[in-house]
Amino acid sequence: MNFHASPRMSFRLFGFLCLCGLGAAGPALSAATAEEMPPADTTQQVGILLERMAEALRSLNYEGVLVYLHENRLETLSLLHHVEEGRVQERLISLSGPVRAVARERDRVLCALPDGHPLSVERHGGGHILATDGIDPALLKNHYHAGILGTARIAGRDTDVVGIIPRDRLRYGYRFHIDRETALPLKSDLIDQDQEPLEQLMFTSIVFKASDGVAPALVGQPVRNAPVTESMSRWRFSDPPKGFQLVMHNKIKQTDGSVAEHFLFTDRLSAYSIYVEDGAEEGLDGLTNIGAVHATGRKIDGHQVTVIGEVPAATVEAAIAGARLMP
Repeated sequence: MNFHASPRMSFRLFGFLCLCGLGAAGPALSAATAEEMPPADTTQQVGILLERMAEALRSLNYEGVLVYLHENRLETLSLLHHVEEGRVQERLISLSGPVRAVARERDRVLCALPDGHPLSVERHGGGHILATDGIDPALLKNHYHAGILGTARIAGRDTDVVGIIPRDRLRYGYRFHIDRETALPLKSDLIDQDQEPLEQLMFTSIVFKASDGVAPALVGQPVRNAPVTESMSRWRFSDPPKGFQLVMHNKIKQTDGSVAEHFLFTDRLSAYSIYVEDGAEEGLDGLTNIGAVHATGRKIDGHQVTVIGEVPAATVEAAIAGARLMP
């Protein structure tokens, strides 16, 4: 599916999709209904499990084979995560279909495209292929139900199942199958409000390897925990989708010397980005998607405005509807 983005925007869009489409198949949810969710006093237990999971993803050494199901397509992936002297190396390779790969070392992500051309993307603040840092169920209660949904067996290992279920159709939810011994998520599903899976990622085999005990240092603050901010920009985004707040605004220098503005909104779990380019002749016009990632764009006062995120279509459409340029 084409995004019809301008040449200078297309690298940012593809960089995002490269990371999300191959590398960040979202966590997800359970088949339990909201009424069946455990009571609120499980929030602390869920928080502890999620903290252990984030730490396991960051610091353990492991290698395994996963299956990734999305849009009725099944892909097989090989994942290697290695930490040595506090430095993280990751490699995710598609074992079926076109040859694709995502690799990360320090703050740079390298994507190998099906045509063999590489794309290098800077990833500030760390992050990893299965990024779950900063999920705090206590901050999500207004827009999600969170609870422990039971147990399951994945890749021959016992897991506890944690669900984060959206209360409306403006966001996606997650279900994690967390390994009891290591706290690594062995299966994750991205689901909608009806708890229908949009993406599923599951280890079919996994091997844990010895570590030197030097965990990578935490760099910066997870976006999900970032404080609400106000920008000095002339751009305003009134009536954002319920629960989403601006937590980051920066300017990005393009290869042609022009400057684009980037605004990041989050509800403390899901997020979307707004990019504004001055004088772009071409750009995304209307709504499109690749899997669970939706994007929409249009011209506003001579600027190309593009909204993109792993959120429902209604969310990106509501986000762009409030965009306006102040005099």
